[in-house]
Amino acid sequence: MTKQNEISPFRLGIRGQEAVSEGAITALLETPAFRAVAGLLPDPLIVVDADENVVLLNGAMERLARITSAESERLPFARFLRRAGWELQESFAAGGRSDGRATLTAQADGRSLPVLRKILAANDTATGYVVYIVRPPEAPDAAPRGTGKTGRGAEGPELLFPAALEEQVERAARAYRRRVRILLLGESGVGKTAIARHIHNLAAGRDAPFVHVNCSSIPETLFESEMFGYERGAFTGALQAGKRGYIESAKGGTLFLDEVGEIPLSSQAKLLKFLEDSTIQPVGSALSKRIETTVITATNRDLRGMIAQGTFRGDLFYRIATFPVAIPPLRERSDKEALLDAILARVNTGRRPRLKLSAACRTALLAAEFPGNVRELSSLIDYLDIVADEIATPAHLAAALLSTDAPTPPGLTPEAATGHLKEMTAMFEERVIRDAITRHVSKREAARHLGIDSATLIRKLRRGAED
Repeated sequence: MTKQNEISPFRLGIRGQEAVSEGAITALLETPAFRAVAGLLPDPLIVVDADENVVLLNGAMERLARITSAESERLPFARFLRRAGWELQESFAAGGRSDGRATLTAQADGRSLPVLRKILAANDTATGYVVYIVRPPEAPDAAPRGTGKTGRGAEGPELLFPAALEEQVERAARAYRRRVRILLLGESGVGKTAIARHIHNLAAGRDAPFVHVNCSSIPETLFESEMFGYERGAFTGALQAGKRGYIESAKGGTLFLDEVGEIPLSSQAKLLKFLEDSTIQPVGSALSKRIETTVITATNRDLRGMIAQGTFRGDLFYRIATFPVAIPPLRERSDKEALLDAILARVNTGRRPRLKLSAACRTALLAAEFPGNVRELSSLIDYLDIVADEIATPAHLAAALLSTDAPTPPGLTPEAATGHLKEMTAMFEERVIRDAITRHVSKREAARHLGIDSATLIRKLRRGAED
């Protein structure tokens, strides 16, 4: 009750919605239960916080954006849109106020999707989290059979294949259709997850479930309940409604077991039974279920060596490795330049001015080993997108590489990074040319590899010697 001359307390909010604290909303968004419910929704959904950072997207949005939840978490919303190749345009009612509607427009083909924009009021104000709900798009045209070499492929521009790998991926899709299990082998960062999803899209279709399980992140004590699920009251701390496991969630689609070499030996036998008869028995249940799903596995480990050491079961290996696909590291790929251009095109989607690489910067990127493979190259271009206004130079590149533990390309030493740009460029060019001559024996072959003629190569060497 208020006294005379006092103003009654009032609250700001959104009509038809009760405002709650920001902490309560944050806690809700982080609960597995809420994320599970969001994952069941057919409409693509994304939640953005007050700082314009992505905090949640559901499975439908992952498929629409071709960006995983892990890749997008805490990503600035503007960058998320750019990576997905979209522009967001809000509509306004009279008076210039947003009417809660917006449109997503695809940069690649101009396709538009209607969006509903809702605000989750926080701290008794009309600010807080923003929820974008996209109307289901029409079924996209099937991706061209092959590599995704046309601009922005189904899985993004980084999904480009050298000829030998392209053939293997095509065969893997054929194997998938025959329900043959596929094992992807390759170093960390070569794109095993993207290739697994590409095979899934080719053979099963985008509407079929694709369940990505990082086996290295599941504690040994939780492996059985996470993979096979559990019934209500199966153990202390179990959800009252029980839980569906990863395997059952992949029914009718793909179960992608990433880092399969990290599964503890004691848990491998439990997985083996499912691979043998396609049945699971949730924890606490007396009944078995038959689950039809196609299994793709991936690892950067030497599984045969692990079998010899007794840390990986041989019978499990032969169950998952019916059709192995070896993915080459970036340093061995013949299409490295095309891959660089594709990643650069992705960064330039909606960017003004467009990011360009100086000749020296491009040569440095093509000469680098990149132990982190495609993932490292993509992250480095993202870094250049931030620090370079229009033209990325060796100075930008040196700062990026020197801030990590990655090996520095020839000529980009800390000493080189402290000089004038002209000196750095000349020093770098000479080191790259000499390295190319060492690796390719003849100057003619080195020049061909670097994309210059022999006369230019010799002239640059002479200029370096004179300096």
